Amino acid sequence: MIDMHTHVLFGVDDGAKTIDDSLGLIKEEVNKGVSKIILTPHFKKKYGETSVEKINENFKVLKEIVCEENLNVELFLGSEVYLDHNYYDTLWKEPIITLAGSDYVLIEFSMTDIPKNIPEICYEANLKGFIPIIAHVERYDTLYDNTQLIRDILNEGAHFQINASTIVNKEEKESSKFVNYLLKNELISFVASDVHNRDSRAFYLDKAYSVVNKICSHSYAEKIFKENQEKVIMNKYFDSPKLEIKKGFMSKLFNKKLS
Repeated sequence: MIDMHTHVLFGVDDGAKTIDDSLGLIKEEVNKGVSKIILTPHFKKKYGETSVEKINENFKVLKEIVCEENLNVELFLGSEVYLDHNYYDTLWKEPIITLAGSDYVLIEFSMTDIPKNIPEICYEANLKGFIPIIAHVERYDTLYDNTQLIRDILNEGAHFQINASTIVNKEEKESSKFVNYLLKNELISFVASDVHNRDSRAFYLDKAYSVVNKICSHSYAEKIFKENQEKVIMNKYFDSPKLEIKKGFMSKLFNKKLS
């Protein structure tokens, strides 16, 4: 497996705090079958978070230590870019760290102030040469009852990523139902751990793979846990999934709001 959304880079965000934290998380990923990891620290330029220079510096240190430890894993650098209504101040201006130096960029939105123009944001990203991947899409309840918006976003070439923990843990009924819908309609391009630590935001990628392999298919599990991630690392373009909306589709599947 390849984990393409993680917070295991030490000292740069709310994930790993120390080098030992980073090594502990990386060793756990390797033990669970992960061969490649993209490190994606939060990037919130307008909020004064860690600089690109600091991220690059810590990444270089961590790569050297992982090599010294002879861990059987490849590390790549990326970031999780936070977008709000002032997204031009972050996404369109250098520097920005894309996933493994590719054209793919991992983006997240505020859960309390979700932009209404996500398709337009994705369109602008394409014009600037980026391929947007929307992180942990299951968090944005504005999408739950809006298949038209889902289709519009996908039609702009964007991809959806969901967190493995949401597949495994079913406490939140609405988000769980939304995730099942996305998976069974094969609208997800990536599953990732979004791991921050070994306790509250832990690693569930192996368990999530087993679930998807069972409820969907082995080929789809391979695609969204490994093959698509490999394409990102190789900077190979692939089409985003497409959603066909049929008459009565929303009321039949969602009962207005996934009730």
